[in-house]
Amino acid sequence: MARRKRAKRLTDLELQIMQVCWDADPEPLTVRDVAERLRARTRRAHAYTTIQTMMGILRRKGALRSKPGPGRAHHYTAAWSRDEATSSMTSDFVERMFGGNAEPLLAHLLEHDSVDREALEELRKRIETQLEDEE
Repeated sequence: MARRKRAKRLTDLELQIMQVCWDADPEPLTVRDVAERLRARTRRAHAYTTIQTMMGILRRKGALRSKPGPGRAHHYTAAWSRDEATSSMTSDFVERMFGGNAEPLLAHLLEHDSVDREALEELRKRIETQLEDEE
């Protein structure tokens, strides 16, 4: 029996840290760099040790790579791409919330006020392309 690939799940803080790393790519960041950029982005100061712990967890999950830098600081870069994490987290959400059927999610998103006409036109083009590719 084939094993299912483990979903790339991220907590809210892990996702915020990854977003900082993705935005900096390919520049490697130290824990201090991430803490400062996260503070500027969220206007919330997290303890340095909290960010350090979370980045260690992300490294163990395989989401971040680290290399020793000058002095004692390590330099971190994203090991997972934003697209990989998005695809995995979306698939995981659809599986857990809708039993693997994305149709109810799509229907809900189409009814949501944040989807404007321009976005709907872009979605229509993507759907038409997908249908053409399947023929």
